[in-house]
Amino acid sequence: MKRLTLAAGLTIIGLTGAQAADLAARPYVKAPPMAAVYDWTGFYVGGNVGYGWGENTDPRLSLVNPGNAGNITTFLTTGFPGFVSGNQFPNLNPNGVFGGLQFGYDKQFGQWVVGAVTDIQAADFRASRLVTTSAVTTAANVDESLSAKINWFGTLRGKVGYAANDWLFYGTGGLAYGRTESSIGFACTPGGVACAGINFVGSAAETRVGWSAGAGVSKAFGNWNVGLEYLHVDLGRSSVTAVDTTGLAPTTTITQGQRFVVDTARLTLNYKFGSTPLVAKY
Repeated sequence: MKRLTLAAGLTIIGLTGAQAADLAARPYVKAPPMAAVYDWTGFYVGGNVGYGWGENTDPRLSLVNPGNAGNITTFLTTGFPGFVSGNQFPNLNPNGVFGGLQFGYDKQFGQWVVGAVTDIQAADFRASRLVTTSAVTTAANVDESLSAKINWFGTLRGKVGYAANDWLFYGTGGLAYGRTESSIGFACTPGGVACAGINFVGSAAETRVGWSAGAGVSKAFGNWNVGLEYLHVDLGRSSVTAVDTTGLAPTTTITQGQRFVVDTARLTLNYKFGSTPLVAKY
């Protein structure tokens, strides 16, 4: 019996030693490396520069002319013999460059990012044109001029985006505001019977409020990111009124309403505050 017990004990000891030797022989396997995933959460500030191209201003005539002074109503509504249709105020497409600053905050939830941004830009969106019509029968030329300009604009927008590590794709929309200017002219030279030599001029400027919407993409490099953004800005309709400068039609006014709508494309450069925004994950 003692011999059987001793043999069993030696067998167990041998098996245990073999298992320990086997474990010791196995190679050490390191844990998988942690992946650095960009975190878009935080405040940022930056600058932008871009180009804007306006949609048609779609001028709409409004006329006050008691007694058809200077035959202005007849001319603008029906035209005189030998003239093309009277209302020749031109349709415009203001365009130009712009640049400014932006400030915002983003918060990341998984791969989704929500945020808000405000910006302000100096702009040089402008267009102007003079149209001259003539009639041999009245020995007169009629000059009709119109201009449209956006001096500056800003936005206050929300953002919703999808983050692919250090890339962010987003849509955006919200409030827009800006300063618009217009001028108008209407003159009859050299003063034939068509419009009795009258001359009208006018200008207007106002700060308007509208809406904006667009989309963009950003690429991060540490605390810095660069991006490309498209934005549609609609400041609604404004109007400009011309009044008589000759005294021949003192109670007459000629008004044109114009749309101020522009599409923009801009490059952005932002700095995100805080430490380098990399979150380590397995």
